[in-house]
Order: sequence, then structure tokens, then C-alpha cells
Amino acid sequence: MSRNRDIAESESLEIVGDTKQKTSNKDVEQKGAKQEPECKTDLADQTYYLPRRYIIQVFLACASVGMTGLLDETMIAVALPLIASDLNTGSQISAVATAYFITSTACQMLYGRISDIWSRKSVLLSLLFILFIGNLASSLAQTFTQILVFRAIVGIGGGGIGTVGQIIVSDVVSLRQRGKYQGILGSSVALANGVGPIIGGALAGTSSDGWRWIFRLELPLAVLSAAAVIFFMPLKPVEGSILNKLAKVDWIGAALALLGTTTLVLGITWGGSEYPWSSGHVIGTLVAGGVSSILFILWEWKGAALPLMPLHIYKNRVVIGGIATHTLNGFLTVVQVFYLPTFYQTVYGYSAVKSGAMILPIVLVQTAISTLSGIIITLTGRYRELILSGWAIWTIGLGLITTFNANTSLAKQIGYSLIVGLGVGQTFQPSLVAIQGAVERREMAVITSVRMFVRNLGGTIGLAIAGTVVNVMFRSHLKSLNLPADVYEAIIDNPVVARESVDAATLGQIIEGYRRGFRVVFIILVAVSGLALILAALLMVNYSLHRDDDAELKEKAKKLLEEKKAKKKGHDDEQKGANGGL
Repeated sequence: MSRNRDIAESESLEIVGDTKQKTSNKDVEQKGAKQEPECKTDLADQTYYLPRRYIIQVFLACASVGMTGLLDETMIAVALPLIASDLNTGSQISAVATAYFITSTACQMLYGRISDIWSRKSVLLSLLFILFIGNLASSLAQTFTQILVFRAIVGIGGGGIGTVGQIIVSDVVSLRQRGKYQGILGSSVALANGVGPIIGGALAGTSSDGWRWIFRLELPLAVLSAAAVIFFMPLKPVEGSILNKLAKVDWIGAALALLGTTTLVLGITWGGSEYPWSSGHVIGTLVAGGVSSILFILWEWKGAALPLMPLHIYKNRVVIGGIATHTLNGFLTVVQVFYLPTFYQTVYGYSAVKSGAMILPIVLVQTAISTLSGIIITLTGRYRELILSGWAIWTIGLGLITTFNANTSLAKQIGYSLIVGLGVGQTFQPSLVAIQGAVERREMAVITSVRMFVRNLGGTIGLAIAGTVVNVMFRSHLKSLNLPADVYEAIIDNPVVARESVDAATLGQIIEGYRRGFRVVFIILVAVSGLALILAALLMVNYSLHRDDDAELKEKAKKLLEEKKAKKKGHDDEQKGANGGL
């Protein structure tokens, strides 16, 4: 007998779709979480287990939306050196990526609960609109400040698209089957990570301001994605007045989350690059972020009627393990996507397109393994073994990448990347299934949102640390070469010009300085991946992915669809009758 059936014999659990939930105070650890008293503010249930043909069209719409958001994020990565050259921003260009991640991370905590209140579809369409406006403005930016502000706006929309898409998939598919569908959805994520840098490099390389076409391309993609959401997502609406929905939002928690995340990330980003770690700017923002975060936790614990982040979910070890490893996953993934192409451009002299293509070995393997992992979870109901082997392989692959030097062959560069992709594909989607299975259904959207929040936070921290390490080490090495002041400043502003402004011997020394900085970054990635492996081994245990009300929910969805069809048929018949009577 499954663990969940044991729970059903001892307790009266929530049947999704009912208006009330009766709970007991007994421990239900088998299901992954303790039952908590009902929230003061009721939420409409949006679970809607659809037949296969509807699932496929919802999945394709989610994949389209997810690709739009991720292409926006990854296309820009390989174009950063070219943007730096066009806008004369130099080493500050990493702030463009950081601006996006600050807003996408700061707002991430809101997406899950707001989609509970307003409905998944309306929130997703709103995010696509913000993405559209931000990219339109970015394509017209004339200064470094403008591009920073506009990319921050894009981050608000782009940051939530993937999160809400994952929540929608979880609404329409049972937990056991979810592994297969989310694995395939993870493949679209991997595909965007792979083709994004190639497309971005090709567009950016067309002219000195070719990078603007990256943002222009996002405009029709956003429109097409919005059309897919409108016409191919037969999701449940959420009833209620706007005022009632506004009253349900945890505004104080949202403000504290935004303030805490923004100031923490700014402090980490500034430290060691813009300002010394001992400066008032860095210390002030870190202290403000720490205090705001503490106040946020206290408010969510004692003050919020409908918390953005219910603290009781952290009583479960799988949730703790999933959140911790997702933070590290974000650190690793974002640094890989942003800094591997830059590494290939500066150290090996590859073009923007070729540098982007060098991510493909990771992506192609990740795509296949992500899909296979989802199928394995559906067949076996187990995820722990996949997660552990994934982290182990990822660590080995990164360790091999640290050996890259000026003489490393292209075959080794590709081969080591294939190993990394094999590990990445086994960690991302299986751990999502794990944490969703560790909480009650009513917390599914929240835990999915929190998972993306910590992943983005990890990515933001990773970008800041990697950028600081590379810049500090490169500047130190460059000073030791005693270059003319104008050449030194030109190379700092845009390292690519070094290939055109110095002799071959000096160029070799400059490249060696960059390679040393990147090697330290890769060593840090190995340590982070190893830590994730240890945490996963200690905390990520297998829970049952069966829930007793799955069959009932499928039947309810079937009946609801039949009722909608009958209603539509009746309406059409009335229209025909009315037209015939004219």
C-alpha cells in the first residue's frame, strides 16, 4: 500500500475542487508535509487534469512561452562584448545581465501566489506584455543607463514566464505523469539555452549595433506566445472582483521581498568591482538586504494572511534539499551560459557565433537526458538516483573544464561539455518533481515560484562572483604588463580590441591573464557542484508520487469539458436558429 493511502486511512485530506478542507494535526510526513490550518483567505483551485490532446496543446503553448523568455535571456549573453563596444561601457557591461536578474529574482516570489489569486492565464499574458514593452524600449536604447533600466523591465516579465509555465503544466498533469511532461518542457529550456547564444551572436555580428535585433526579434515572439496562451490554453478561470483579488495580495511581504532581494544582490554585485567590499555602498546595501530579509521572514511567519512563502513547507527535508540545490543549480547554469561563450571569445578568439555554438554540446545532451529523466520518473516513480548521479557527473565535467589551456583541442572542449550536459539534464526537472511531491497541492504554485526564486538568486550571485573574479584578476595581470595608459583603458573597456591593438607576444600574455581568471571561476563551479552533490545525498529522499484523488480529478475535468462542449453546442444551435429565422 502506498504511503499516500496510509495517510488517507488516518486522516481526512483535502479533495481539490471542494470548497472546504478538513485537516488533522497528525504527522503526514509520508506525503511530504504536515497539514496546516486553512488559510484565512480562500483560493480557487485551478487543478484541471486534461485529456491527452488538450495536454499536448497546453504543453506546446507553455514551450512556446518558455522559449520566448529564455531566448531573451540567452541571446544577450554572447552579445555583451559587442554591446560594450558600441556603448563604450567596458567591464561594466556585466551590469546589463545583473539588472535583468535583479528584477526577475526580486519579483519571482510574487508569481506563484499572484497566479493563485488572478489565474495562471491572466498573469502569463501580463508578463508577456511587460516583456514586449521592455524589449521594445531596449531596442531603442542609446546609453548605458537606458539599457540597464530597460533590461530591468524585461526581467520583471521574463523572470515569471518560465515559472508560471511550470505551474500550468503541474495544474493539468498528475504528479506521477508530470515527470515526463516537465522533462520534455525542460528540453525546450535546454534548446533555448543552446540556440539562443548562436542566434544572438549571428544578429549582433551583423553590424556595430546589430545587437538591437536581438530585442527586435523578441517582439513577434512575444506576440505569437500571447496568441498561443489565448487560444490553446483551456485553463480554469478565477472568479471574483478586482478589489477582492487585490485584497488577497500580501503587499507588505511583496515590498519586503523586493527590497531585500534588490539590496542584497546590489551589494554582492558592487563588492570588489564597483566599490571595495569595505565601502559604505556595499556594507549599506548588504545590511539593508539582510534586515529586509529578516523582516520578510517574520512577516510571513506571523503577519501575512496569505503568505507569499508559507514557512511550514520548510519542515520537510526534501523541500530544504530541493531549495538548496536549486540555488546552486542557478549559480552554475547562469555562469555557464554567460561566461563560457565569453571565455571562448576572449581566450580562443572564436567569433560570437562560434562561441555561442560551443554551448550546443551541453545543450544537446541536456535536452535528451532531461526528457529521458522525466520518462524514467513516470515509469519508476523515483527521482533520487537521477539527481545524485546528475550532480556527480556535472562535477566531473566541470573539473575537466578547469584543465582548459591555450593548447586544448576542440575535441576536448566539446567532449568535456558533453559530460557537463549529461549531468545538467539529470538535476533540473527531477528536483522540481521532488519538491512538488513533498508539499500539499495547495502549495504547489508557491513552491514552484520559490524554487525559481532561489535559482535566479543563485544565478545572480554567480554572475556577480564570476564577474568580480575575472575582472579583478584580469586587471591585476594587465597592470603587470606595463602597457600604455590608452591601450590599457581600451582593453579594459573591450577585451576583444586587444587582438587588434597589441603585438602577438603581448596578446598572448593578455589572453593568459583572462584564462587564469576564468580558470578560478571554473574551480569555483566545481566546488559549488560538489556541495550540491553532498546536499542532495543528505536530503533528497524518494517520496511517493501517487495521490489518491488523481482519478477523481481526471473525472471532474472530463465532465467539465463535456459541459463546456454541450454549452457551446447549445449556443451554436441557438445562433443557427436565430439566423434561420431572419
